[in-house]
Amino acid sequence: MRARLRGVPRAALAVLAAALALAIPIAAGASTAGASANDTATVSGAITLRAKFHQGAWKTSLYLKLVKLRLDSFSLCAIWDHKPGDPFDCDAAAANPLPEGTILRLEQNPIAKALKRADSPGWGMLGASQDGALGAVLSNLLTGNKRGTFHYRVTLRDRTGHVLVTSNPFTLIWH
Repeated sequence: MRARLRGVPRAALAVLAAALALAIPIAAGASTAGASANDTATVSGAITLRAKFHQGAWKTSLYLKLVKLRLDSFSLCAIWDHKPGDPFDCDAAAANPLPEGTILRLEQNPIAKALKRADSPGWGMLGASQDGALGAVLSNLLTGNKRGTFHYRVTLRDRTGHVLVTSNPFTLIWH
């Protein structure tokens, strides 16, 4: 059986659809109130992004040989407010809180197999974290199994998706 709305004008349906579109984010806890320029000025800190290949040392870039028939993985770690003298430990740093109402988001350029997002043109999302660290194991499959240069960054974003802080750039070259 098929339901029809014969007596309802299209304009009323459009208003109803618009009201639902606005009500769903509010019901989910999103808010546009409080996301002003003054809020971004109160966030102070930095994101340190590093990677390692297998059990190697944490580095600011990687140069890896691509073998298309083999899965080659590497670990990325971003730490919020990492102190220079402290050990670079993603697991321990996860216990540190982020500023209230923010998340860390890992992104890749070119996008390749990452998730396209309207709020990050040219960048694809690979992961997110609400903790003080974002760790991820990535591989040549996420870069489309192609040779080339790939850039990574981690951003601290508020609830509206606005970028508050960006990490140091990280470069991966598959040769």
